[in-house]
Amino acid sequence: MRSEKIKFIINPNAGFRRDKRHLYNLIRRRCKGLDFKIAHTHGPGDATRMAQQAADEGYATVVAVGGDGTVNETASGLVGTETALGIIPRGSGNGLARSLNVPLQAAKALEVIGTGKTYRIDAGRAAHRYFFVVTGVGFDASVGSKFNSASWRGPLPYFYLAAREFANYQPEPLRLRLENEVMEMTPFLVTIANTQQYGNGAVIAPHARPDDGILDVCVIRPMNFAEFVMNAPKLFNGKADTIPLITYYRSRFAVIEKAGSVLFHVDGEVQTADGVVEISVLPQALKVIVPASYDTPS
Repeated sequence: MRSEKIKFIINPNAGFRRDKRHLYNLIRRRCKGLDFKIAHTHGPGDATRMAQQAADEGYATVVAVGGDGTVNETASGLVGTETALGIIPRGSGNGLARSLNVPLQAAKALEVIGTGKTYRIDAGRAAHRYFFVVTGVGFDASVGSKFNSASWRGPLPYFYLAAREFANYQPEPLRLRLENEVMEMTPFLVTIANTQQYGNGAVIAPHARPDDGILDVCVIRPMNFAEFVMNAPKLFNGKADTIPLITYYRSRFAVIEKAGSVLFHVDGEVQTADGVVEISVLPQALKVIVPASYDTPS
């Protein structure tokens, strides 16, 4: 385990097991003799504030213990600092952890904190929020809104809600501005990806790299249910780029404009903006700890 100061930020409500005593015992056992502290979140924004404070106090590593929301908030507090983000994934999607090959088992993820290497990745910004995996509008934002308010967690409830939402979802017209294109469209969804996958193993942008200063923009045209079912497996075998309904672009920024309120998500957390969402990328703005065996892109 690293000898520098480490802070663990734990979301006590994340994951399927609300009793976190096993996690506390694991951390205390593995970090015995080290300079570490454990903090708990109580509501939105806590993890960002705690991470910022830890960076100001000279902590070398801040470890997010929770789901995608906790990881996003913690990472947001570390953007532009020399403090590294560690991840112990305890959520249902675990998008950034999966993208960086961080083990999903707590003990193995904790081992990575001690034996892994640091790697700088890009940070995306959508309106007022950072994202590190994906942001987007359309169907996935609509499903995310339903999922965030549901009492069930995990991939099966998500897919159930997606199937139910599909029957009622009405795509809305929007304007998408990229570096070299301006397009009027009525898409099923638009995803702007920093990493290859959403989470739960679904790879939406097979060619995305988290450290190249470029965003991969995925536009999916409206489809019927048969097309939805037929193409969904390609999201899980890395072949999304062979789906005829998807068009890919690469850009350093994107602007999404539509009439009225814009429902969008950052790493699965649903947000709203008034008419316009401006999306940009901050190259290599976040230091993260990845497994020593992680094959960083060259």
